[in-house]
Amino acid sequence: MILPYIIKSSLTLAMLYLCIMPLLEKETFHRLNRIMILGCLVLSFVVPLVHITQGTNPTVDMVRQAVQLPEVLISGNASQQPVWSFTDVIICIYTLGVVAIFSTTLVQTVGLMLRLRQCERITDNSGNTIVLTDYATSPFCLFRYIVMSHDDYAHNRGFILTHEQEHIRLRHYIDLVVLQAATIAQWFNPFVWLMGKSLKAIHEFEVDEAVLNKGINATQYQQFLVIKAVGNRLQPFANNLNKESLKRRIIMMNQKKSNRWMMLKALFVIPVATLAVSVFANATDVSTMAKEINPTSTAMPTANIQSKESAPKVFVAVEEMPKFKGGDRAMLEYLMMNVKYPESAVKAKQQGNAIVGFVVGKDGTVSDVHIVKSTGYDVLDNEAMRVVKSMPAWEPGKQKGKPVNVKYNVPIRFKQK
Repeated sequence: MILPYIIKSSLTLAMLYLCIMPLLEKETFHRLNRIMILGCLVLSFVVPLVHITQGTNPTVDMVRQAVQLPEVLISGNASQQPVWSFTDVIICIYTLGVVAIFSTTLVQTVGLMLRLRQCERITDNSGNTIVLTDYATSPFCLFRYIVMSHDDYAHNRGFILTHEQEHIRLRHYIDLVVLQAATIAQWFNPFVWLMGKSLKAIHEFEVDEAVLNKGINATQYQQFLVIKAVGNRLQPFANNLNKESLKRRIIMMNQKKSNRWMMLKALFVIPVATLAVSVFANATDVSTMAKEINPTSTAMPTANIQSKESAPKVFVAVEEMPKFKGGDRAMLEYLMMNVKYPESAVKAKQQGNAIVGFVVGKDGTVSDVHIVKSTGYDVLDNEAMRVVKSMPAWEPGKQKGKPVNVKYNVPIRFKQK
């Protein structure tokens, strides 16, 4: 289940990024843009978990119980282990990527913290810890720590402290933790990296605006940024002065404030999110599941229709669902004791999952046994149907107190040892 969820999550993020970011990235609503990016990241993980129920019916739980019975596992005695499927390989590659990114993040963070423990520390007037290094480094902040060299503290601490204190005050480190978690989960998705780049740029825009609002000379501040625009980020939770978005930052500082009416463009996220939910959310059409199935329906081939009076009704869900005598556990035990793994399938290393559909009649007898989902091998499908056909009579399902015909499904899994 993890692979479909990750695919849906990454596609949701791509859809949100492509539809939302081009509308807002050139506007000066830095706080709004920041919220939008974080919202897109969160939505990308929430949307695939949404379960939409279309229609209402009191027998929903009974339908789910009927369809989601525990899987019957039938093992074969193959001499060799089965070859990995393509899905298994993809999940393995994805897991290795997650472990690699997480390990790199952990090693970088722990290594940096160990290095900083050996440096001189000072507490500023806001309660933040200033860490002074003996080596040249580009200033940055890490949670509530501000890191800079002794030389920068002696000559440039006014600009640097004001800049980094704003990062901390605005709690940008929380955004970066969320971003890094999303990056670890979707390391293969280019849009999570693009969104991370945009978020960090917005952090700098927001801080630059806050610094200039404190009365600092814009020309001197921009000159300082140009001088200090060296080095790279040391680890993923750090905000630091760097040259990556310097040109955009200077342009943004000199750009005229966007008209507040332009903020309405953010509302575009509503139809986009709705579309994402409709496309990627798990949907269950309960009305369709719960309605009566009548073989005389016009959807059936005309040649199969005899008369409305002679064709029995078959229900998908009823007030009292049919029961195997002894309950589900007894039914599973019956199947496991009676299903025989075909010898030819064992030798050919054939395996797979089958879902067998059938009808429990008014008298409890099993009929209309058929394959709803095939294993891909006739010999396995035939064995699954054979044992279902051999079932003893059930306790029939009831609708309004009267026995009725009810459709039922049983999953059976054939797996080599």
